[in-house]
Amino acid sequence: MVDVIKTERLILRKWKEKDADILYRLAKNPEIGRGAGWLPHKDAEYSKAIIRAVLSDDGEYAIALKDDGNTPIGSIGVRIGSCENRGIMRDDEAEIGYWLGKDYWGYGYATEALSELVRYSFTEIGLNSIWCGFFDGNEKSRNVIERCGLKYHHRNEHLYNSMLSEYYNETMMRISAEEYFHCTK
Repeated sequence: MVDVIKTERLILRKWKEKDADILYRLAKNPEIGRGAGWLPHKDAEYSKAIIRAVLSDDGEYAIALKDDGNTPIGSIGVRIGSCENRGIMRDDEAEIGYWLGKDYWGYGYATEALSELVRYSFTEIGLNSIWCGFFDGNEKSRNVIERCGLKYHHRNEHLYNSMLSEYYNETMMRISAEEYFHCTK
């Protein structure tokens, strides 16, 4: 995957270790972690470790505003391949996950980033389907996903999140390449 993807207002770019302080300021908010399924970050060193271990993977991007010096406001990533316990059965499919710092909610940034990564996944990578899920109660995420053309596919119920030590339900949304290209004609 490429290192940088640009939209009208955003730059999707690789995370850097020097982003650890900014990541910590964004990800320490408990609302962010709960919506994404992880614990709030406890300090900048923890955030640096997350950048090294998770956010440095291929397909992981910091979401940054073009007009704000390339400072991250959130994260988005595409994971290619099957994940049977989530209902993704083919290796030519991918799941996209994302989150934004709370100060950046309500401006259309998540929709813009997700729309572009869906487009990129179909037109540049050639994937067959894109998946995106949201947890019960996260209607903001549901709205973003629906605006990007994904439709309800199935629910995963009574799953256990060992990091949060709790059970959860999630709705999985999907769009196929055929649906995507039909809609963009």
